[in-house]
Amino acid sequence: MMIARTSSHAVQTAFRCGLLALAALASLALATAPASRWDERLARLDPVRPMDYLELGEEVAERAESDDERRLARQLFGLAGALDTQRLGRSAMLALAQFASTPEERARALAAAELAGGRGSAIRRTMADPAALEALARAISFHRRGEGRKALNALKQDGADQLLESVGDALAGGAAVFREECKAMRPGSQPLTDEDAIVRGHLVEHALRSGELRTPGLDLALYGDEPLIEIDLSDPQSTWRVDPKRAWWRNGAWSGNG
Repeated sequence: MMIARTSSHAVQTAFRCGLLALAALASLALATAPASRWDERLARLDPVRPMDYLELGEEVAERAESDDERRLARQLFGLAGALDTQRLGRSAMLALAQFASTPEERARALAAAELAGGRGSAIRRTMADPAALEALARAISFHRRGEGRKALNALKQDGADQLLESVGDALAGGAAVFREECKAMRPGSQPLTDEDAIVRGHLVEHALRSGELRTPGLDLALYGDEPLIEIDLSDPQSTWRVDPKRAWWRNGAWSGNG
């Protein structure tokens, strides 16, 4: 009986020692667990070198494997733009446009990039797919020549009808009237004589072909007096969605202390 009790006690003691050893190993593992793979690089950032934020943001964005890392990339781009808007603002905002979750958010980022790059007023962007643009241009040309059937066929190609819908208000009567006029045309119909309709068709095509070089005047031809996107570069927090005063990475968070 004594031997049995001794053996049982020894087993219990060994079990407790094993638990203690495992706990010690777990504590050691937690103490030496590797930090975020970007922490060391982040800790070396300094607001006096804003280019470092942009370059690290590009690297994080390229190698991002999680939402947290994508948020980190956006933060880095935002800080780069806020810290040196004149030199890095356009590049930073174009990088942020990649993360836009809605067309409106992307349009805002592209408009801010124009302002940050010294291009002047914030303008709208309908960046037409080249194939859709060519198909719509053919449709407008056929409509102008009185060839309605060909115009309607062109609208069915390469997303031209969707593009027409997005800019149709710039045409005389709008997209719906344009289609109805095409349907009403018969073989041998005379070319269009309405000068306003002809000019509007040319303006739409020219504005879309101008792409990023489009002037505010051409945007007005496309969108009339719709409100422009409001961006205030003098307010970095609303523009870049970051606080440039908290640009140091300390203890796993952005800090205002260098």
